[in-house]
Amino acid sequence: MLSYKHGFHSGNHADIIKHMTLCILLRLLNNKDKPYTLIDTHSGSGLYKLDGFIAQKNQEYKTGVSKIENNEKLKELVPEFYEVLEDARAELPNSYPGSPLFEATLTRDTDKLTFIDLHPNEFENLRNNFKRDHRCTIQCRDGLEALNALLPPTPRRGIVFIDPAYEEKNEYIELVKAIKNGLHKWNTGVIAIWYPVLGKLRDHSKNLTNDLRRLGLPLLQAELCVEPQDDVYGMCGSGMLIINYPYNLDKLLSPVVDELYKSLCKKGGSARLKVLNPQE
Repeated sequence: MLSYKHGFHSGNHADIIKHMTLCILLRLLNNKDKPYTLIDTHSGSGLYKLDGFIAQKNQEYKTGVSKIENNEKLKELVPEFYEVLEDARAELPNSYPGSPLFEATLTRDTDKLTFIDLHPNEFENLRNNFKRDHRCTIQCRDGLEALNALLPPTPRRGIVFIDPAYEEKNEYIELVKAIKNGLHKWNTGVIAIWYPVLGKLRDHSKNLTNDLRRLGLPLLQAELCVEPQDDVYGMCGSGMLIINYPYNLDKLLSPVVDELYKSLCKKGGSARLKVLNPQE
């Protein structure tokens, strides 16, 4: 777990669908005047240099942000994504924002933010990047374990954003357990979970989806696979599962997923947007 650094993957295709979904979620939450709580359980540093050694090692940003940074249709559909990207690059040229920067930029003064990361270096970077933001509480601890202490939040309206490394098989089990426990305390909160789609022999995305579907709460899935699924190796795509998804999220995400499919997917790739459990 502590070997994982998101900088190796910053700006890749997984980040794009993850962060565009996040932008629209925050837009919908901001439509109501009432303040809300945001908890990011696996925050990372919040900002990444794409010309630095870590990002340059695999250059994964070429599968994502490099392909859509000038996409005019996506700029119309998710203007918030491009505003945050532009602001980040004005501060640090050739950079890519992590989820905390999207969250801190797109929330309001009345909202409460908690950013968590277990990796000591990531935590220090995170703390330095957001130390001047009075709304932010920054913690170095296991994000899933932290939910037990942080839920239900104050204010009770809110969202939990979960983006684990999934380096170990038991992370999927612990994730579902943490979500069940969290919903037992706070069954009205929005919970957004990112997941990878791996090679067939290593992939747990379908089991994760089924486990969350069985909770019986409103559930929306957005998934983008940029290439065909291999038997064993690699991450061919990723997706978002949103429990208690806000009204109209599916309609707003649909053209975004369509455009990402056209812009990022190779032959044999796929995209889906599906209501797995409808709202009542």
